[in-house]
Amino acid sequence: MKTLLINNFSPFIGNIVELLNELENNFECYDCNQIHALDTHLELLERFDNVILSGRQHNSSLINKINSRIVKGCLVLDKPLLGICYGGQILGLTLGCTLKKIQKIKDTIEIDLIEPTPILEGYKSVKMYESHNFCISTLSDDFRLLGTSSHCNNELFCFKKKPIFGTQFHPEKSGRPGKDLLENFLNLH
Repeated sequence: MKTLLINNFSPFIGNIVELLNELENNFECYDCNQIHALDTHLELLERFDNVILSGRQHNSSLINKINSRIVKGCLVLDKPLLGICYGGQILGLTLGCTLKKIQKIKDTIEIDLIEPTPILEGYKSVKMYESHNFCISTLSDDFRLLGTSSHCNNELFCFKKKPIFGTQFHPEKSGRPGKDLLENFLNLH
């Protein structure tokens, strides 16, 4: 298995890289602006088994455009995708969800899992680290809600017909449950 990690200039990209190395996962990390310079993102996506979209620090229409193209490419090519924080938000926005501004959260919070999911198998609730001031406010009909919290209704969600997941939290900063989530995602087929 080979993973494409898209770095949207997240302050936690090093944590994702560290976890992928711990899990002995074969991956390549591209800065999102490197992908913008490529002629076609589909040729790039075809070389990988799955994709992870990192969080980000600053809003950028170029970063949004690149990540939306990656989301659409994963749908077309049937590639599993994990969108982390901003990655989950752009996944949702690209596929018909809505976003809202909230009071800044920078804390570990309790997330209740409301439906079983293969990426957090065996868990009923998890504590995950969050750092954001936007969240998905409404999921489109193409998504299933998997996890919720008192801070954000749509903490964990997935596309109904494909292994495409969005998190509002940062599994890479969340200890054992976050590592389990990442490992389970990498093992999806």
